[in-house]
Amino acid sequence: MNLDEALSKDMELKTKFLGAIAGKQKLDVASISKADACGLGNWLYGEGERKYKFLKAYKPCVEAHAAFHALTGKVVRQINLEEYADAEAMLADNTAYSKAIDALDASVKALKKDAKL
Repeated sequence: MNLDEALSKDMELKTKFLGAIAGKQKLDVASISKADACGLGNWLYGEGERKYKFLKAYKPCVEAHAAFHALTGKVVRQINLEEYADAEAMLADNTAYSKAIDALDASVKALKKDAKL
């Protein structure tokens, strides 16, 4: 598993959200907010858990990933409610969403280092 590629897929959600806002499209909140539905989540709850769950950096990475997906669900709910300005504001710099992305990025880097990946 290339963790950098999997992480970049999660980070690309912001672009997907902005596109949905611009196109006034509905998104599937259940699949987007589910932490084990993306590539990184599949790895964290599958192979990653089997191989690395005892590493110090594993649990914080899982927690950061879950927190990120919880926030994505909130953004998608705003989009689906057609509260586009609110959704866009949630995606701005220095928001809970941007901080969650930063925390996820840092936790994946820490796990890669700890696991020697």
